[in-house]
Amino acid sequence: MKLRYAVFAAALLLLGGEAGAQTPAGSNGVKFAAEVPLLDCDGVPCVEARIGSGPVLKLGIDTGNVDSVLDTAFAKAAGLKPVGSIPAGEPEGMFHTSVPTVSVGAVKLENVRALAMVLDDMIAQKQMPHMDGTLAYTAFKDRVVQIDFAARKLRISEVLTAERKCAGGCAKIALIRFGKGGPPIVVAQGFEINGHEVSAQVDTMFTGTLLVYTASIETLQLTQAAQTDKSRDFPFTDGGVKMKEAVADKEAFHGVALGPRIPLVYFPTPDVHEPDGLFDATVGLEIFYGTVLTLDFHDMTISVEKT
Repeated sequence: MKLRYAVFAAALLLLGGEAGAQTPAGSNGVKFAAEVPLLDCDGVPCVEARIGSGPVLKLGIDTGNVDSVLDTAFAKAAGLKPVGSIPAGEPEGMFHTSVPTVSVGAVKLENVRALAMVLDDMIAQKQMPHMDGTLAYTAFKDRVVQIDFAARKLRISEVLTAERKCAGGCAKIALIRFGKGGPPIVVAQGFEINGHEVSAQVDTMFTGTLLVYTASIETLQLTQAAQTDKSRDFPFTDGGVKMKEAVADKEAFHGVALGPRIPLVYFPTPDVHEPDGLFDATVGLEIFYGTVLTLDFHDMTISVEKT
């Protein structure tokens, strides 16, 4: 969701911490090659990282986007070159590139596809948190990434080559386009609202709980809740939007209740971009607080455990 529309449109046009083999609870036997502190950048998760031998950067963890983002100044300082042509009319300083290595703790993420953008104005206008860029889900191809919101740690495996059995409360994830003309994003099964199954984009830069899109409101029996007059501002989403807010009975993953003590559900206003009915909802940070979120981008599974 964060930067979704700007980055998605550009993508369509442009076509350290402690390290070592660690196996935390809830990892289903995965040995993580890096464990680093999970930092807070204006309320969204970020980590310290380096590009090559460059300075320490703060990069947000963005499971809701196909392209990582890097401030243009750092991209140029690292000697990164544009990949492909730059369409006329694009903002100055914006270009697609490939980052040879991004180091997060002891792990080196290689050939990270990224969009260079001038971020200062976006940060000042609260369209982007105070950070130097983001790491999208594509940066973690064939790896397991675990976001431990309880312990405030991010863990990353080495590249996996063998199938991994996902035990316990697991579900499949798939790459589904955000709208018929949009890029593929991470959509998971296993989530529920008021006992109804929900297919949901997993977006670690959406600061709400669960946003149900218009096409699924009636199917999920939320018509009355969607008539709420209450709203909430989300400064980083779609350039800054309001969403309608209502109370839900229960939000869960495989029957295990998630989110705040009083579950909240959100509905779009006209400024919120929607996925053309290709999935039901987006789940965000507030639903994951106090949990360990594990995303396996090799076997394409998700698990959510309460600690």
